[in-house]
Amino acid sequence: MPSTAWPADIQRTLRVNQSGEFGAIGIYQAQRWLARLTWPQGIALIDEMLAHEREHLAIFSTLLQRRGIRSCYALRLWRVGGWLLGTVTGLFGRNGILACTQSVETTVLQHLAEQRERIGARDAELIAAIDAIEAQEREHRDHGAAMARAPSLPLPLRLIRRLAAQATEAAIRLSMRF
Repeated sequence: MPSTAWPADIQRTLRVNQSGEFGAIGIYQAQRWLARLTWPQGIALIDEMLAHEREHLAIFSTLLQRRGIRSCYALRLWRVGGWLLGTVTGLFGRNGILACTQSVETTVLQHLAEQRERIGARDAELIAAIDAIEAQEREHRDHGAAMARAPSLPLPLRLIRRLAAQATEAAIRLSMRF
């Protein structure tokens, strides 16, 4: 089926999701690189989450390709943005990495729930992909949740959470346009 046969909102959803995985990979790559110095015992966890994001990217890329839908024009921007966010948060070690993960994944999970509601039964294959990926994204979020529930987070970590959420929301809005 040519891409023009797919509703515009489904095309945008696939583009946004593929782009988000590009960004997530950039975040975890940069965090992993810095974790060698700031949180070496967290490298295995970062590697696991990075592997999940690569699997998610493959799923959304396959769906786009099979449907003849182009990728988002801003993919490189997502990767650079991911690297920047991963670098900033990786400098704070365990707490920065987990605060970023919790914040980004919370935003992503909200976005996936909105997608599921908007798409409904119109695209069972896309909903099945979202459902499969959502469990891993929830697991990622939960890794940082215990730290995020601390009664009083230091200002830098509160700023990281806000920055990560706002960057993710802005990237989603940008990808919906391109």
